[in-house]
Amino acid sequence: MRRLTLALVLLMATVLTACSSGPPKRVYPPQASVQELQVQADGNWVVKIRIRSFSTVPMRFSRLQGTLSVGGHEAGRFDFDPGLTVGPGSAEIIEHRMAPSPAARDAVAAALAGRQSLRYQLAGRLASSDPGTDDAFDYPSRLDPVPGLEGVLR
Repeated sequence: MRRLTLALVLLMATVLTACSSGPPKRVYPPQASVQELQVQADGNWVVKIRIRSFSTVPMRFSRLQGTLSVGGHEAGRFDFDPGLTVGPGSAEIIEHRMAPSPAARDAVAAALAGRQSLRYQLAGRLASSDPGTDDAFDYPSRLDPVPGLEGVLR
């Protein structure tokens, strides 16, 4: 009986020790994409950028550097601190105001006027201060005019 009790105590101690470390912490490269592009009355754009974390730990993003191209034309470059924490396996949206190049502005205007989709590419680097990472990303996709919302592509 004493051996059985000792064995049970050791087994429970082992199980508790294994559980105390919690799930494994894994950090994967994040992704950035365009959630929405709004053309403003002054011709500038408000771009809603979706930052997605695939990691199992929260990530505090301290730098977003990249280039946005639409319709095969470079719209603009950016480099700023989004000041954003994204939870494990989650995504957050940030807004960035930019003055697009004339060729990109014309491509978006043509897509909106013709109610057609428009290819885009968002590429660059995302850095986090916690847990210290600096990863490249490259995201090609399409934006479509939103019915009922003038000057908006999603």
